[in-house]
This record gives sequence, structure tokens and C-alpha cells, in this order.
Amino acid sequence: MKKLTFLLLGLIAFAFTSCSDDDPSINVYPGEKIVTVPVLEALPAPAQYVSQEGVNEDVKAGTFKWSAAALEYQGPVSYYIQIAPAGSDFSSAVDVFSASVSTTTKDFTFGDLNLAVNRLSLELVSNGKAKVKFGTLAEFDVRVKAIAEKSQVIGYSLTQLMKINAYEKIIFNTPELFLVGAPQAYYGKSAWDEKNGLSMKYVGDPKTNTKVFEAYVKVAVGDGFKFTGDGKTWDNGNYGTDGTVPAVSGGQEFTLINKGTSSDLKVAEVDGAGLYYVRVDMDAMKVKVVKMQWGVIGAATNGGWDSETAMGYDFATNTWAYAGTDITAGEMKFRSKNTGNFINGVNGQGGEWTFNVGDLLFVGDGGTGKNFVVTAGAKPKLTVNFDGKAVVSGL
Repeated sequence: MKKLTFLLLGLIAFAFTSCSDDDPSINVYPGEKIVTVPVLEALPAPAQYVSQEGVNEDVKAGTFKWSAAALEYQGPVSYYIQIAPAGSDFSSAVDVFSASVSTTTKDFTFGDLNLAVNRLSLELVSNGKAKVKFGTLAEFDVRVKAIAEKSQVIGYSLTQLMKINAYEKIIFNTPELFLVGAPQAYYGKSAWDEKNGLSMKYVGDPKTNTKVFEAYVKVAVGDGFKFTGDGKTWDNGNYGTDGTVPAVSGGQEFTLINKGTSSDLKVAEVDGAGLYYVRVDMDAMKVKVVKMQWGVIGAATNGGWDSETAMGYDFATNTWAYAGTDITAGEMKFRSKNTGNFINGVNGQGGEWTFNVGDLLFVGDGGTGKNFVVTAGAKPKLTVNFDGKAVVSGL
């Protein structure tokens, strides 16, 4: 009986110590609060900054300083400096710096301010508001946005006023889209880490602001993924499928919705593990996906310039390799005909050369890359990275 009593007391004691706030494995819940928001220091008076093209763009203009945010569970915090027209509600605010800051100070140059004001002007116009006044001192509010890295809860500092005389610079506000999901683990990141999404390549027209993106993604059976608008938080876009999952071998098309309850894209359930080309049209809210089938083609190959000869794919190394011994001295390229026909073709034809690799070493060079000159018995190998840059060996 005494043994049982001691055992029960031990279990109770263990339960209490396991729930200690000092336990590093304690759960962080979505409702975690920022106990203390950051406080942004006022910039030295008169806080006026005049940016001059070609003169002081790279010159340090000042330093943003703020106090650290305090969280319930004392986890890591990412900070962003935001700028908006003075007296506004920050609905059209932009980040002064594209990357987050983990410290509580950040130097800025006159060029940083000028680019931020230009991006802000574009954002205002896109939201139907008046553009920024350039060539004169205009007033802006700045604040610190704090994001708890574990729970993604957000807190804001109070604003500080600064005056900036910026010059208008013709820039294209390049849209962004990030892939978040299980495939992140293949590219040096943690799976499903929305704070460090994989940046997709923008292939739309910046002049007309079409929002089209692409990526070359390793996907295994069971791997799911979605898309987010800024690669920092789900709050700026949580794009998944509408629940209708295509089951068409050779190519798939999904419809996107922006909801936390949207479904993951699981593209390898049909065609198996492999390297998939993913093209996202955010204007149409559609995604086209096709498993790539790379081969060698050219005078040095068995099929000549009429047809490509298949290569084998190793998932672990993300490498395509030609196992044959029939390569002759001459010219060749790498091509994935099936991908081009599905993405750009009509009735299975017309896009054969969209996805090829020549000596420029990136996919889809439009035929501008020259052919590779290979020796007899060559063992060509090809690796296609997430952004379409290629690595070639064995020629």
C-alpha cells in the first residue's frame, strides 16, 4: 500500500513539474498574447530626409530604434518597419525593408526611404487613393510591426512622424507569391514554415501587373502545399484548393481559394514522387501542375532532333541522369516536352520547346541558349532547382 501511495505522489509531482512555465517544450497556443508591444523611439528632430538621385542613395540617413516586445512565453519575435501617409489607418502601408529584423535597431539609407515611398505611392494608387507628393517634404507615419514567430500573433507600436522629400522613380511593383508546405524540407527549410516560404519565380508582365508565378518542386506522395502572399504569415493570403482534387494523369489543374480551411495541393498522389512544374495564375486563381519528364535531344542523341531520349530521375538528389552509352560526339540539349505541351500546348501540341536547357543554364530559355557540345560516350546529368536554374554535368 505504501508503494502505491509513493507512486501516486510521484506521478502527481511529475505532472506539476511537466506543466512548469520553464519547460522548453511547453505548447504555444494560437491565442498567445503580446504582453508588451514595442515602443518606437522618435527620430532626432527635425526628422527630415531629402533623397537625391545618384548623390546620397547609399548614405546612411539614420537608425530606427525600438524596445523589444514581450510575449507570454518569451519566444522569438520578428520585427518589420512600416510606413504610411501621416494620419492614415495604415491600410496601404508598406514595409521599409523586405526582410524582417530580429534585433531592436535598424539603420536606413536615403535610398531605403526613397524606395519605400515609391512603393507606398504605387500601393496607394492601386487602392484608388492619391499618389505621394514627390519633390517636396511630405509627412509619413512609421511604426514597428512585431510578429511572434511561434503563434504568429501581431502587435504594433505607436507611430512616429518623419518627413521625406523623395524623388519619383519608375519602378515595377513586382508581385510575390510563396510556396509553403511539406516540400520546404527538401530546400533547407522546415516543412510548413509559413514564416520562411519558398519564393516562387515571377513570370507575369510587370507592366500590366499580371500575377503569374512558377516553380520546380520536388514532391513525394503525401506531400501537401499551399501558397501565401508574403512568405511571412498566413494573414496575407492562405491559398489552397477548393476541395476539388483533379485525378488526371499527365497534368493537373486546381482552383484556388483564400481561406484557412482550404485544402492542401497533393499533386503526387496521381503520378508518384518526382519533380513537378507548378504554375500559379493568381488573376484566374488557377494552378497547373505537371510531373516533369526530362530527356536528352539533339544530333548527339539516339533520337536526333526529332525526339528526346528519356533520362532517369533520382528523387534524393533531385538529379536526372542518362544511363545509356550511345551518346555520340555532337550537339544536344535537355528537354521536357510533356511539360510544355501540357502548360502551353493546344490539344497536346505546340509547347514542345518551352521547357529546355541550353548553355544559359536555366529552364525555358526560349531557344536562346546554345546547344551543348558533347563527347562520345557522355553521361549527361541535369539538376533543376526550385527557381528553374539548372546544373549540368557529365557532358
